[in-house]
Amino acid sequence: MHVCLTKFLYARRKLSGQSLRILNIGCGKNSPCTTKHWFPGCHYSGADIEQYNNNADDIAVMDAFYPLGTDGLGYSAIPDSSYDFIILHHVVEHMPVPAPILTTICTKLKPGGYIWIAFPSLRSLSLPSAEGTLQFCDDPTHVYFPDIREISNILLSNGVRVIHAGRSRAVLREMLGAVILPWALLRKMITGKLSSKGLWYILGFEDHVFGQRKPGRTEVAPN
Repeated sequence: MHVCLTKFLYARRKLSGQSLRILNIGCGKNSPCTTKHWFPGCHYSGADIEQYNNNADDIAVMDAFYPLGTDGLGYSAIPDSSYDFIILHHVVEHMPVPAPILTTICTKLKPGGYIWIAFPSLRSLSLPSAEGTLQFCDDPTHVYFPDIREISNILLSNGVRVIHAGRSRAVLREMLGAVILPWALLRKMITGKLSSKGLWYILGFEDHVFGQRKPGRTEVAPN
């Protein structure tokens, strides 16, 4: 069973057709096949510092792949004004200095194109530590703490209108989390270990910003 992820729910309300061009920055964890499932016929470009947890099917369905560096290297190879939808799902917290990279990424959107950026919320700093990351610092590769206002201001200064920002909600996943939470707490009492699986949405681990590049805009504001 495929549960439509929050980022796709927002995009599918705005985008349709067989000729969509999607750029997924941070394309691991079987993202290529998942994206193609919800947007069949789309042109899918992946971009990442490595091909993490992608199988042969994921590699086969990618129409393009752009290797990146955490310092911003590699983005110049991605064509400008080319994508209907750009996804950065839990990527910016891994960037030491994300602002100039996000500025560059805004230029890759078509006028009228949409962008989804998700990242750990302020609430994640006060959540308990768990296997699989529940508290922000559980993941040692988290090197930058973004917030909604900062990400929104970067998009706004680069001609991207913010359509929605705030806590990511997913009804089915929150229902699942409500079922899992008592068992997760019981497991912690018995074993001393807590798993984050199924708990992100019910505990509010994730925030997001969803925006649209203004139609007809070609210039980008300087840093």
